[in-house]
Amino acid sequence: MAGLIRLPSILLLEPDGLVRGSVTSVCRDLCLAEVIQTVNCASALKALAQDPYQACILALTDGGSCMDMLAQLRQGSFSCAADVPVALTASSIDAAIVARLKSLEVRRLLLKPFKVRDLVVTVETLLGTSAQTGALPATAPGSGLPDRSVRHQTASGSTSTA
Repeated sequence: MAGLIRLPSILLLEPDGLVRGSVTSVCRDLCLAEVIQTVNCASALKALAQDPYQACILALTDGGSCMDMLAQLRQGSFSCAADVPVALTASSIDAAIVARLKSLEVRRLLLKPFKVRDLVVTVETLLGTSAQTGALPATAPGSGLPDRSVRHQTASGSTSTA
């Protein structure tokens, strides 16, 4: 029997139920992360105050409140690290917002509608993991590229490659 591995937790702020459900399902099905869902900045603020997250995916839809929350996050106002990796989703964006996002150290921006592949790459980038293993990506021998062979953890803690 495979050993249990605790998945990293991601805070998701997304008012659109379809997008929220899709992100959560993809992360769960690929064993990328446990997703804590919020629908507005007020609920996201409460979640950030209570629990440390390994990453955040925030929708840029609440006007300036999402940007204000992100600024508070970067000031260390919450229980997670001030440098927690953050990605934003948005339907459209302009150059002024892009400049502000850079100053707030947003790592990725997903423009809606986005592809599942782009979501997976974004989550992997935020967490520094691979969807194949749920762990830090291994390097393929001699190539410097991630090794995409499947690894399984056994009950004894050893790994085997499929």
